[in-house]
Amino acid sequence: MINLPSLITLPFAHENTVAADDSAEDKYPESIPRMLIQRLSKKGDKVFDPFLGHGTSAFEAEALERIPYGVEADGGRYEWAAGQCEYWQNIFHADAADIPALGLPKMDLCVSSPPFMARHHKWNPLAGGDPDFSGYGTYLQMLSDIFAGVKTIMKRGSLVCVHVENVQIGKVFTPLVRDFSFCLSESFVPVGESIIKWEGRDTNEPQHSHVLIFKNSQ
Repeated sequence: MINLPSLITLPFAHENTVAADDSAEDKYPESIPRMLIQRLSKKGDKVFDPFLGHGTSAFEAEALERIPYGVEADGGRYEWAAGQCEYWQNIFHADAADIPALGLPKMDLCVSSPPFMARHHKWNPLAGGDPDFSGYGTYLQMLSDIFAGVKTIMKRGSLVCVHVENVQIGKVFTPLVRDFSFCLSESFVPVGESIIKWEGRDTNEPQHSHVLIFKNSQ
């Protein structure tokens, strides 16, 4: 098991800005990747995020003297994140499904917060809403396939840390924590889970998140 507390209290705050024409609505707080990178890696390690988004994990990796790598499918977000990074050449504008073909080095740690989807929605965020890939079942299969690709670039014994929240919309509950665990367990061995208790989050929003931790045993 990984030596992380089962319950961790962190501040909910967006410390870094996002592009002027973008929204921070789906941005996770810097406190999560900062805590994970500090505790689970050392200076000089390569830290990877397959869903780089606004660049949060990459910025924290650089601040902590690690070497960031990341993939982002959205062109605007890719340009924003790469433009802020000293190691901009390690940020790729690509689909996460193409990770094995990018020629990336072996990574020491993966830290990510994949896009969330409600089980009753058709719009699949992993496919940019392409109707040919709609539905929750397709979303979960794509997530499994993406992390199977992530496995190909992780060092043996390295850790993969994923931030996730269950989703409640009206009366419909989506057990994303459970389903993410199933998807990643197809490629990695589950070795830990921490519940994040938020300080300062709007009371209308979930007051807890989860961090699932897996090990690349092969």
